[in-house]
Amino acid sequence: MFIRNDLSSNVTDPIAGSRSGRDRFVRTSYPKRPVTYPIITVRCTGIKDVSRLGMRSELHWLRIPIEVRIWARNEKERDDLTQDVYNRLRSNQFGGGASSSDDEELHDFLLQSSVLVDEEGEGGIKSCVMLFSYSFIAGS
Repeated sequence: MFIRNDLSSNVTDPIAGSRSGRDRFVRTSYPKRPVTYPIITVRCTGIKDVSRLGMRSELHWLRIPIEVRIWARNEKERDDLTQDVYNRLRSNQFGGGASSSDDEELHDFLLQSSVLVDEEGEGGIKSCVMLFSYSFIAGS
């Protein structure tokens, strides 16, 4: 997935030096086994707003929602990573040498919501769930 790979390459892992080789910083599913926080999950939550691009067109306009969730050990780490993720996705919309979302045919970047979800207690995981969306034109 383009978004996962882009975030993995361009958002700094605060504990990169101590993370084991099998424990990924950016992943495409919620953790099912114990992990070392912080982590970032990127999930496509389905496709919505499908419509044709004209009466005789085989092209379709799709809205693709992407959930990016930051899971962190404390509020500062959560806030810093949330800002880094947002800045990366916002600033990587158009070309400029590296692969951009526009190069991947993902257009109309939009942050739809950002919700804080904190587990109770001092040691509880602090997270932020951001819902982004892109437009995509399907067809040839």
